[in-house]
Amino acid sequence: MIDARQGPAPFPLFIHHLTICVSIMLFACPVFGGDLTDAGDCAFAPRNGEFSSFSKCLEQDKDRRLSISSKYVNKLQFRQQGLAEVYSPEHGWMYVNRTGRVVIEGVAAMDNGADQFHDGLVRFSMQGKWGFADASGNVVIRPRYDGALNFEKRIARVCIGCKDACVDKDCEYHRFEGGTWLCLDTAGKEVPCAP
Repeated sequence: MIDARQGPAPFPLFIHHLTICVSIMLFACPVFGGDLTDAGDCAFAPRNGEFSSFSKCLEQDKDRRLSISSKYVNKLQFRQQGLAEVYSPEHGWMYVNRTGRVVIEGVAAMDNGADQFHDGLVRFSMQGKWGFADASGNVVIRPRYDGALNFEKRIARVCIGCKDACVDKDCEYHRFEGGTWLCLDTAGKEVPCAP
C-alpha cells in the first residue's frame, strides 16, 4: 500500500497499476475483433426464471464469431463447466462462457435442452456430422461421424452410415439406426467396444 505522505507513486508503480487495470478490462470484456452485428434472437433460462425468448440477443463480429449481447450476459445461468445453455433458431443449442462468447455451437439436443458434458466432452454437429468438444470449445474429436452417443466410462459409440430415425409418431425423440458402429476413447482413438 502506498502512504499518501510519500507523494505521487513512482512511474514504474503507476505503469504496473495501469497494466493490471487494462488486463482486468480485457479479461472482463469480450473482445470479438470489431463491430458487432445482430445475429438473431435466442432463448435461455435466466437466473431464477423460466426458459424465455429474448429479441436480438445474439451478436456476430466481422469474423462471424457469435456472442450474447452484453445486456443479457448477466442474466445467464452458468452451470456445468462454468457455461450457460442458450438456444437460437438459427444456430441451435450452444454453450456460452462468462464473457458472453459462444464457445460451442450445434450442441446435441437432449431432454429439451443442450446435451450435457460426459467425461469432459459434449456432442455437437456440424454440416450433418458429429464430433466432440471440450468446455473451452476445442474440438477434441472432429465431426466426421453420422451419429454419436455420449461418453460413458471414457468410451463413446459413434457410427458411420447410420441414419437419424424418429422413435415416436410426433418425432419428438430420435435414435441412430443402421450403419457401422465403432467405439472411441476421449482422445478420439478407436478402441474395442465392450459387449
